[in-house]
Amino acid sequence: MNALEFTENIETENKTATIHTDSRTTLDSLKNNNIHIHRIEEIRRKVAEMGEIKWKIKFCWVKAHVGIQGNEIADTFAKEAATNADIIECYKKVPKSVVISELGGISTEKWQREWDQLQREQSQKNTSR
Repeated sequence: MNALEFTENIETENKTATIHTDSRTTLDSLKNNNIHIHRIEEIRRKVAEMGEIKWKIKFCWVKAHVGIQGNEIADTFAKEAATNADIIECYKKVPKSVVISELGGISTEKWQREWDQLQREQSQKNTSR
């Protein structure tokens, strides 16, 4: 949303912008008109408003944590904000479904890593006998 607001205020004749994100969940949600999460609806409204003043906005997925400079900077700012004790936490606009989805994905990935590690260890024990 911040990227859209920043882009909207740029004075240029070329009103085309590509917003890069490492959040596939966000991109998938934006494409699915059956999803009405508050933040997604805000983004859709802003894109529509910008379209009325001739902006063409595209969204593009980038892989996280692979050294893409802009993404690494965004991650650094997010990490600083998350660990800054002076920032007041506000979760009112984060729907429960998003939290459950994000935590579910993280939990599944963690379980899979642990399962794979256990399988490797079991395989090594079996081959060493």
